[in-house]
Amino acid sequence: MRRRTALAALAAAGLVACATHGMTRIVPANGGWSARRLADHPLCGLVWHVESRRRARPAELVAALRAARYRLLGELHDHPDHHALQAALLQEIAAGGARPVLAFEQFDREHESALQQRLARGGASPADVAEAVHFDRAGWNWEFYRPLVEIALRQGLPLRAANLSTATARRLVKEGWNVLGTERVAALGIERVWSPESETRLQEIIFEGHCRALPRHLLPGMAAAQRARDATLAEAMRDSGSDGAVLIAGNGHLRRDLGVPLYLSAGRGTICAVGMLEVEEGRTDAAAYVTGSPGNQPLFDFTCFTPVWERPDPCAAFRPRET
Repeated sequence: MRRRTALAALAAAGLVACATHGMTRIVPANGGWSARRLADHPLCGLVWHVESRRRARPAELVAALRAARYRLLGELHDHPDHHALQAALLQEIAAGGARPVLAFEQFDREHESALQQRLARGGASPADVAEAVHFDRAGWNWEFYRPLVEIALRQGLPLRAANLSTATARRLVKEGWNVLGTERVAALGIERVWSPESETRLQEIIFEGHCRALPRHLLPGMAAAQRARDATLAEAMRDSGSDGAVLIAGNGHLRRDLGVPLYLSAGRGTICAVGMLEVEEGRTDAAAYVTGSPGNQPLFDFTCFTPVWERPDPCAAFRPRET
């Protein structure tokens, strides 16, 4: 009886838990995955507790998110299933009675004042929010983020434009830390939590993420922009009320060894970072997806595994064209 009640609650909130291969899993409540590639992979729908290297029930993930002050929900930006799971988890957090700030990587901080002014007038719609933050529809798919905004408006969750502006990030790549100034860098705690090993690791991740095709002289500037983004996102989360905050951001920003959690300066259990990962053909060891940090530090607190979203080869643009 208890198990049926728990599953019904998850389903009502947008998650469906089901017994698959003898394990309890989650899938979007619309009845299945939007992504079809490798949908029969044994890890699809698995919730993984990273530190203890074990499977976790969806209800355990929800409980951890409700208990945390800072909840970080990751994504691959173009993956519809990742956004569906984000919305379901956000709904579950709100169903527990909390009213956390909902902060977005996709909303630049320079538009925070305009956003708050529009919300203060009352009656804001998702379209009003998108207009206030000058949502970049060319760079982001609004239909992925609109449901999250709808939940926030319906449940009375404060909204926040949290990210470093694109213009400032571009200047950082070219000009370095002088763009922010010494006092701002100190206030964000950017240097306090960093090390040469961290810098090397982040630059290599950026290099790999750009198909190993970037000129290496650009890497320090790109790493600086990434660090500034992470610290700015963390600042927006810290500046929240008693119910804390939820961050919507790409998986890279959620990494405990390099990302936003470094700048939150919070105690154990106060942060719950959930990475949304695609499965890979032939890789069935969940732990292997989240290893690689020094000392085997957990990259996330939980991961949710999904099928692969079909997309063009991101490295194709870097290859020489055939003549």
